[in-house]
Amino acid sequence: MNKKILGGIALSIAIVVIVFAVINVRDHSKDLEYRIGVVLPLTGRAATYGERSLNAIHLAADQLNADASFVDHPIKLIVEDSQSLATRAVSAFRKLVDIDKVPVVVGLLTSDEALSCAPVAEQTKTVLFSPGAATTKLKIAGDYIFRNRESTDLQAKAIARACIERSGKDRIAVLHANAANAVSYRDSFIKALADLGGHVMGTVAFNEGKTDYRAEIEQLRALNPKAVYLSGYDTELGIILKQCKEVGFSAMFYASAGAVSKKLLEIAEEGAEGLICATAPFEAGSEEPHIKAFVNSFNERYGKAPDWLAANSYDAIKILAKILKDGAKTSDEIKVGLYATKNFPGVAGTTTFDKYGEVTKPITLVKVISGRFLPLK
Repeated sequence: MNKKILGGIALSIAIVVIVFAVINVRDHSKDLEYRIGVVLPLTGRAATYGERSLNAIHLAADQLNADASFVDHPIKLIVEDSQSLATRAVSAFRKLVDIDKVPVVVGLLTSDEALSCAPVAEQTKTVLFSPGAATTKLKIAGDYIFRNRESTDLQAKAIARACIERSGKDRIAVLHANAANAVSYRDSFIKALADLGGHVMGTVAFNEGKTDYRAEIEQLRALNPKAVYLSGYDTELGIILKQCKEVGFSAMFYASAGAVSKKLLEIAEEGAEGLICATAPFEAGSEEPHIKAFVNSFNERYGKAPDWLAANSYDAIKILAKILKDGAKTSDEIKVGLYATKNFPGVAGTTTFDKYGEVTKPITLVKVISGRFLPLK
């Protein structure tokens, strides 16, 4: 065999060795990353919620990656848009599991999305961690399902008590969206009200995505309620409150946490005055050092104060980071770590998960006064 052939063989072997080395390095680099999937409604009807959540998630990940202890094992976020659709959320979840091989997916803010993805999470043994879904059905959705958002039952008890104290036990109506989250809030409110000796005189449902809710408002007017409990997303509730003001329909308005939004205030304008809501125990004006640091960082980066959803989303990443740093790699190890999480000092409140993957937190009541959500006194 001549020298040219030998040289060619040697060159070929060298190339093969280099290629395999590069592949191995790339594969090894993936092993060094803490990969976290993210599915959020970045477009569509719930996009305002998705934006608030994603901003906080990026802030948390960037802060962690700037820490020396994460230099060799950085947080890698793989973000997908659910487009505010349950079907799209399932496709995004499957993509993250089947292609990106993530052990955990954060997001699924709406109850429709979380409930649709829960069977996939259980089937593939992938942790689903929601900072926003509140439906009571999520409690029994599976062993891999977690959330650091308090359930509709907890919120309903607080808002029902406030409603009875201020508006009495009778002449209470409910206006809710035809969506899993809103229906869950409706049912929890009605039950909580009954437990306190009150009752709902009637309910009116509305479809999301409309710009005119005067027909539904007239149905409410016909009931002649003193108080109305609203359940839905900020855009629709903002329109409803604005149109109630325009047509002269007045009542004491109460609402679920989805109403606690700057967008609702912008849309409803004066129609939002006096609205009372139950929400998570996050206080942007807190003097607690870790909360103050979070608020300042969020403000500096995004030019606005964070809300309860941003706080929950930030905590979700920080909780997972601690579990990953403690050695968890697989979905099962992350699941065990979440169940073992007790009294985590989050910016959205001290976090402990029970045997159902549920979190228990105190509930805060707020009221719109002069265009701002302020603590109810």
